[in-house]
Amino acid sequence: MSINEIFFYYINNNLQNPIFDAVLPYITHLGGFVWMLMIVLLVILYAKLKNKETLKKVAIIALIALLLSDLVTYAIKLVVQEPRPYMVLDNVRLLIFEDDVFAFPSGHATSTLAVISVFLLNIEDLAKKHYKILSVLLTLFAITILFSRIYCGVHYPFDVLTGALIGIAGALIVNRYKEKILNKIKF
Repeated sequence: MSINEIFFYYINNNLQNPIFDAVLPYITHLGGFVWMLMIVLLVILYAKLKNKETLKKVAIIALIALLLSDLVTYAIKLVVQEPRPYMVLDNVRLLIFEDDVFAFPSGHATSTLAVISVFLLNIEDLAKKHYKILSVLLTLFAITILFSRIYCGVHYPFDVLTGALIGIAGALIVNRYKEKILNKIKF
């Protein structure tokens, strides 16, 4: 058994409990709808912020990072074509079903970390007063999404880790060139 499978079984089978079983199937889907969560967060921040231009800029950068990272993940999925754990392993506790048969890398992890990383990279400009609290909440949300993908039986740990790294890399690249990007789109 590979280290990937050992960690998968540990999370998927050994950490099971009624609270996780009830909550994580709902939370795990939030990673696939990160763009909708981004809109909700933007509306909340927009209402609270005095500097709305900064929020608009960060939102555009987050969207570009999301699209870039998801494109990379999709291309890798098509090349690697790794089946999901429940398709090849015995005794998998499957709490949700995924239409996409390919697991590597995790698109939910990619999307979540692309958007959250951009927000974290720009958090002090966005939320000058409470940026530490917001940083912790965003980080905990990301970790919960990543954990839930394994717990629900649809990803191996390395799928999630790789997806997260792609999302973070996409965020870092786009954020590094944000001024050039924003100037090109006449923002």
